[in-house]
Amino acid sequence: MIRRAQQGFTLVEMLVSLALFGIIAVVATALTSGASRSFATSEVALAGLDSLDRARSLMAADLGQAAERPSLGADGRPMQAFTLTPSGFVMVRRGVTGVLPSVQKIAWGFDGQTLLRQSFPTIDASEPGPATVLVPRIQAVQLRVADKQGWRSDWRPEKPEQLPRAVELTLLRADGLAVTFKFLVAA
Repeated sequence: MIRRAQQGFTLVEMLVSLALFGIIAVVATALTSGASRSFATSEVALAGLDSLDRARSLMAADLGQAAERPSLGADGRPMQAFTLTPSGFVMVRRGVTGVLPSVQKIAWGFDGQTLLRQSFPTIDASEPGPATVLVPRIQAVQLRVADKQGWRSDWRPEKPEQLPRAVELTLLRADGLAVTFKFLVAA
């Protein structure tokens, strides 16, 4: 007579073990899939934060080094030292190394989808160079400037070399989240 230990497994025992293995495999797959989706979502969120931080740092540097220097537009007409445009602003900044004189004319703007920055090859009477995309997937941009009277949506200085005290930039991202930055000018 063969003892039970030598006979092997019954069909029911095999089916139970296969069912348990299947359940464990499904749970492990679901956990791995969830972790992968979470990682991908985190990467996208971090990339969005990185572009916002880069734009914030660059705009803070530009506005912090704003120069009280009017310029000429591409058409030769005089421009204020800080000019609001329908989609952004144009200004002259100091502190540019490797360029003589150490000033640079730059423009910040919104093309309907992205926040852009452009530099001009010369301060006077030139078109801006190619745009650098700083923040993609933007729905809208709102700019306000602060002067002695407070925050306003228009900028009409008494003198062409006058700069606002501060600039507020609000970006409405494609996901519906609004992000607001405030910068001191020539601080």
